[in-house]
Amino acid sequence: MIRTLMSAVGLAVAILPSVCLAQAIEEKNLLSGKAKIEPDVGYIFVNGSVRQAGLLLRLPDAETIAAYEKDWSEALAKVQAKYPKKLKAWQDRVETARLTGKAPPEPPIEPTPENFAISAIELRNPVGFGPQYAFAKAKDPDGFSYLMKVKPGRYVYYGQLFGAPSSGYFGTCYCMGTVAFDVKAGMITDTGNFFLAAPGTDPAFPPRSEKVSGSEIGLYRPVAGADQFGAVTFGLPQTLQNYPSERAEFRAYGKLDNFYGVTIGRMPPVPGVLAYDRDRIVDLKANAEPVGGAVVEPGDAASAQDGLGAGATGSSESG
Repeated sequence: MIRTLMSAVGLAVAILPSVCLAQAIEEKNLLSGKAKIEPDVGYIFVNGSVRQAGLLLRLPDAETIAAYEKDWSEALAKVQAKYPKKLKAWQDRVETARLTGKAPPEPPIEPTPENFAISAIELRNPVGFGPQYAFAKAKDPDGFSYLMKVKPGRYVYYGQLFGAPSSGYFGTCYCMGTVAFDVKAGMITDTGNFFLAAPGTDPAFPPRSEKVSGSEIGLYRPVAGADQFGAVTFGLPQTLQNYPSERAEFRAYGKLDNFYGVTIGRMPPVPGVLAYDRDRIVDLKANAEPVGGAVVEPGDAASAQDGLGAGATGSSESG
């Protein structure tokens, strides 16, 4: 079983991989032979009219869970082995406090399976892209694309984050609602300019002047307006068109932890993909199963139960 309990103070062990696990591929290196498209890994292509940066998290599969459980067990064994020494040192300090008339120190917490944790399993395969290391820069029209070599699996778009483990992260996580998509081995998954252009506006309240009925009542709906990033488009540059590829199939995804302590937000509604019923995520893909927790079909929005998706979202907003 995956251990997701909050650890007691002093019992959390950080096993936090770098966010730069994805290998950014530049067009010049592909053309020169320094880089190549390999059949046993996956690739994510991102495009847009401006430079962009974002973070994707690979959702745990059976292999990831097994490795996580192994690391958790080994880390727990290490801290349990150190506990008797810590307990003896505390007992000595208690005796010293008694002899000197001082208040005794707090006892160490004995590590147990119920109060011990390591870093969240969702942080095992982060994929960062941009704003540097663009695959190509287009002049007409202006645009920037990114190609990342990644491990195949299902990825969730965590948000527009900048930074590095050594200096911290900045930006907004889509902890309260986002999208996910699959990446297959030997395939370039084309996300186009979806991350920039697909989301609509996210009003504080749904407009009440429109006549709606049935499952649409109470949903946050995108409001038509000028879009600075243009229409949603897909398509690979000429350099990549001879390789196996497919368009990303986006699905609504449930809530996530604020793993990096950044500002909490959510992806704005995406027509045909993602909507909101107050704080509930609504999967607009008809006749399909949701890919994340806390996602409900439009017809179930009014009766959906409160709940969390892939993790608890108890973190508070920070700048």
